[in-house]
Amino acid sequence: MGKQTADVQLEREKEAIIEASKTPEQRAAEAAAREAEAVQRRAEMRQQFIGLHLGDSVGMMHGRGHVGGVPQGQHVELAREDASKNIIIFGGTGGGKTSRSINPLLRQLFMQNAGALIFDIKTDFIKEVGALTNMAGRSFKVVGDGGMTLNLFRGCTPELAASYLKSCFLVQGQGSGDGAFWVDSSVEMARHCLNVLNLLRPQQYSIAGLYDIVFDNAARDALVAEGAEKLSEMNDRDQRLFIQSQRFFINVWNEHDEKLRKNILGTMNAVLSPFAHPDMVDAFSIESEQGEADMTELVNDGAVFLVNLPMTKYGREGARFAYLLVKLRFMNMMRERRTRQDWNQDRPVAFVCDEYQAIVDPISDTDFWDKSRSTRTIGIVSMQGVASLVHALGNNKAVAEAILQNFRQRIIFRTEDEATLRHIRDVLGQVDVLMTSTGYSASESETISGVNAFGGKNLSLSSSESESENSSMQRQDLFGSNDMRSLSADYCLFIGNIGDHAVDEVLAVKPLYVN
Repeated sequence: MGKQTADVQLEREKEAIIEASKTPEQRAAEAAAREAEAVQRRAEMRQQFIGLHLGDSVGMMHGRGHVGGVPQGQHVELAREDASKNIIIFGGTGGGKTSRSINPLLRQLFMQNAGALIFDIKTDFIKEVGALTNMAGRSFKVVGDGGMTLNLFRGCTPELAASYLKSCFLVQGQGSGDGAFWVDSSVEMARHCLNVLNLLRPQQYSIAGLYDIVFDNAARDALVAEGAEKLSEMNDRDQRLFIQSQRFFINVWNEHDEKLRKNILGTMNAVLSPFAHPDMVDAFSIESEQGEADMTELVNDGAVFLVNLPMTKYGREGARFAYLLVKLRFMNMMRERRTRQDWNQDRPVAFVCDEYQAIVDPISDTDFWDKSRSTRTIGIVSMQGVASLVHALGNNKAVAEAILQNFRQRIIFRTEDEATLRHIRDVLGQVDVLMTSTGYSASESETISGVNAFGGKNLSLSSSESESENSSMQRQDLFGSNDMRSLSADYCLFIGNIGDHAVDEVLAVKPLYVN
């Protein structure tokens, strides 16, 4: 043993001497070679998508005999197909969601062949995205404030664009009870306005253009009159589309009484008015100096887009609606992917959003995420807890559960949210625990009787001891509230599915801080 230590020490000394003898030029050449090798490795990784590493098992569930437990020390990783089952991250404020899950997952995505659309809901994530893309030797594009514009309606039919607005109405809390009439009437008005815009003013086919034609009666009437004059120049399909909208304006809209029209316009104004702000027009209706974002780059080029809309600049509702509409554009594009053979069909595209409850809606989220796996979408969203999701959906637990069931990879950091704790208990259930109790008793007694031969009293002593052991089976939560409270920021509970097996385990996770 002593000889081995001496040999190691001698080898280190030789290496130190060799290193000290190198010239600055030699050191620079070696550094350049190492950098070139790192660049080559990154380039090779960028040509494939292997999967995502979540953390290392601590073996808690495995030790409790759970069928989905993982032995201590094993890596827990999602292959591409598993990542496409979508990831949702829960955890209290400051609980580690960003530094220990979102940042590491993003870095892995950027190192591989994947595109990413990132929503900066809190508008404080741009520095992290910049640092993470730099680590991977990549760049990103900003959509919104100070960045590229994104025409929210470009490439969308009037019917599809009008359905986007319906989601905005529903997120705002309209659409139920008597409100359903006003929402449906508003969507119908928007559809016909967009139809005549698309036929006669395609360069104005945007959300700002819609605002102008909805609330400017003279402009709308002039556009309809122009369409009537140009009707003979249109093809058969366009003629029928125009006549349909013309009849709506003449026979339906103009026949509404003034109060009814005002109520419909008031409903539309709640969603459209934020987009008439000059900053919103610059971001979502006309080209900026940075150009217009092409979302197909996510699929075809593996681009990284960061959507950044500060609420202090655009207003709370304006930013919220804009984020929601960008989400809907993305979902529609990914649905279209399989029908466009000229697009890349293999590259995964990640949808990343912290504070997802801000843009969730009961229509698109129930309709997209159950089919997203076939589109190569990887959903990565986070929020504080299940209660946040339920509240954002108007306390509709059934819709919340329908959305949640399509996020089959669930990462949960320490939380006090009772709805999340109930969710954990419902999914993981209980286990039989052998409870053993032991007992011990001892006693001594003295007895005095009669007189002995020496005139003294007879004294007798007796003692007894007994031991008992009882065993019984009891049902306990596999992962209870006390287990949750014991998690530090470096640990999380994973409830997921890898391959065709359930995997449920506590994971050790490392933080990734970026400046």
